[in-house]
Amino acid sequence: MTATQLSAVLWDMDGTLIDTEPLWLEAELSMLARYGIELSDALREELIGSGLWSAAERFREAGVPLEADEIVAEWVDGVIAGLDRQGPEWRPGAVELLASLGEAGIPCALVTMSVRSLAEHVISLLPAGGFDLLIPGDEVEHEKPHPDPYLRGAEGLGVPIEQCIALEDSRTGLRAAAASGAVAIGIPNLVSLDEAPAHARWTSLDGVDAEALRHRFAELRERQPLPADAPALSGPFRYGDRVQLTGPKGRLNTITLVREGEFHSHRGVVRHESIVGLPDASVVENSSGEEYLVLRPLLSDFVMSMPRGAAIVYPKDAAQILSLADVFPGARVVEAGVGSGALSLHLLRAIGPEGELFSFERREEFAEIAKANAEAFAGGAPRNWTVSVGDLQEALPERCAEGSVDRVVLDMLAPWECVAPAADALKPGGVLICYVATVTQLSRTVEELRRSGRFTHPQSSETMVRGWHVEGLAVRPDHRMVAHTGFLVTARRLAPGTVLPDLKRRASKSDFDDADLASWTPDLVDGDGSIWTPDVVGERGKSDRVLRKKVREARRLAEQGRDGEPGAGAEAGPGADAGAGPAAAGE
Repeated sequence: MTATQLSAVLWDMDGTLIDTEPLWLEAELSMLARYGIELSDALREELIGSGLWSAAERFREAGVPLEADEIVAEWVDGVIAGLDRQGPEWRPGAVELLASLGEAGIPCALVTMSVRSLAEHVISLLPAGGFDLLIPGDEVEHEKPHPDPYLRGAEGLGVPIEQCIALEDSRTGLRAAAASGAVAIGIPNLVSLDEAPAHARWTSLDGVDAEALRHRFAELRERQPLPADAPALSGPFRYGDRVQLTGPKGRLNTITLVREGEFHSHRGVVRHESIVGLPDASVVENSSGEEYLVLRPLLSDFVMSMPRGAAIVYPKDAAQILSLADVFPGARVVEAGVGSGALSLHLLRAIGPEGELFSFERREEFAEIAKANAEAFAGGAPRNWTVSVGDLQEALPERCAEGSVDRVVLDMLAPWECVAPAADALKPGGVLICYVATVTQLSRTVEELRRSGRFTHPQSSETMVRGWHVEGLAVRPDHRMVAHTGFLVTARRLAPGTVLPDLKRRASKSDFDDADLASWTPDLVDGDGSIWTPDVVGERGKSDRVLRKKVREARRLAEQGRDGEPGAGAEAGPGADAGAGPAAAGE
């Protein structure tokens, strides 16, 4: 069964299946009134969907002089008495959908933070055979918003959580459902779910049957640009996510959250389960009481720390490439010179799930490292990315028809050699952007674009970034900066048969002829081409032994993110200092 096929439905109870919220409120108000305490609107919203014992502790903090177990027992007795007195009030469409799912053979689990006795009482009021499994709040180690209740529900039904829909009416419940990896559907009851992490929000379940639920599930799963088990980009942390821990001294450590996993340092242990379910940018404590800030790494953090075979395109240049080339959602993009995959990741994010990226790399080792890095970041191989090993001039015509590509990005030693095939592949008005390291490469590329007669006048630029130290009145530039890393050359494809008008300009000392070009790049003019090697343009090459090591390192990182094997210690190597910039300008 694929990830787009619905295998099970996980139901919340209070407010989703049955409208017991008024009965809970009645029991809570009765208790507070007995002790002369008022229920604020903020506390009321906080209680909806929360675990019973968490809610009981909030009552104790408000001044109720009872133990948590006593508070919960009194509430449960009050709700059961209310159900017996007035009968169940099912939420619109809930019972009908439950019956339809049973007829379709789709198993259902009731995942509630209410205690077993109350949940079984509610189930007894339903038609027989309504639920295949019950996960009550008094039998789970972690209450919602932790994903464990939903993970236990999927495990108990014997289906992958990614093939489940979770139906919820509260923000707390949706946080748990989204963090578990299920498709989270919000059906608001007493509180707004506008800011809750949900795949979709429905006004009610009225008119929804098993077939409609299957169809909607497939639609929601197919919208995802990456595999269904990819790390979440926002919302509560869940298993499989990469997170960045910042300790008391500012050191960054990147880990992948796995079940039973732990992050160890000489100052204590952080259990992964203490992070799962928390919102992004939260603080957790280790076993010694020291605090760690927990954040999802940004793409730029990952790029600067991932295993490298070739030099990467720095985030400052990647941002300029996306802007100057106007890479848009749904674009078909060709990239030549994959390197370690840094620019590929930026392009994939820019084109979105509807776009296509065709990448070409001459060296198989670099292609392997790039693919492994992409899998590590995305949790699996992006479905809209094709990586070909070979020469662009030969492979591009086989992969992309003439006039079918929106953007071409060339990051290679001699991009002028690929001007003709790039022009063939581009649509009229499409953008070609070249990334080169030296002024000799820059000059040669610009002149070839002009000579081809198939592009607009090329524009050239470089980007330098200097940070600033700002602390009180101490405001000054940072001592280090990311200076020259490369030049960008941009031009647009002319329509076939179009002749570019000559620019009117005065003659200047910059005018030149072929003899001048020969003195500037002599080995190129006679066709030798031997000058264009990585050493000549200043690239620091890596030995075959080092490249093999980097391939193994990247594959290990990808497998760790995909398989989620528990680890006892801090992740070593590429994630140890995520986000750290280059040690010196131009590194």
